[in-house]
Amino acid sequence: MAAPNPGLLAAMLKAQRLQGVLRWKVNFTESGFTGETNLAGWNGLWLDTSAAKSIQDFVDVVATESKNLSLVGGTLPDLVDSIIPSGDDHGSICIAWTGWQDLMKASPEAALEIAELLDAVCQERSAVVVVSDSAGSFPGISELSQG
Repeated sequence: MAAPNPGLLAAMLKAQRLQGVLRWKVNFTESGFTGETNLAGWNGLWLDTSAAKSIQDFVDVVATESKNLSLVGGTLPDLVDSIIPSGDDHGSICIAWTGWQDLMKASPEAALEIAELLDAVCQERSAVVVVSDSAGSFPGISELSQG
């Protein structure tokens, strides 16, 4: 698959039809993803974890990308709490996770541990993580069809 249908992610977010960590075999661009989340009135966070091969690599890359530099070298739970805030005053957040294939190849257990923690926090809060890119598989998380 190539790009997602324009407006589809925004419509699903507006309808509150997405929650948790979902694998979507589409190729988002950062600007396209940002446009979709803005259209839905959600906060968006683009994560590209290319070259991350461990949980600590993931934490450090995401801490840097989300401008939470104090979390570089920190723990996964602390990082997840910082990128998926609690409380209604923060609004809903949609995270696009791309570049996950290196982590999946190097350590499928680490990738699944990250996905499971993200999913648990998303279920408690108004959040969704979209594991995107058409290439690769990510066993253990639900697939989302393009609709």
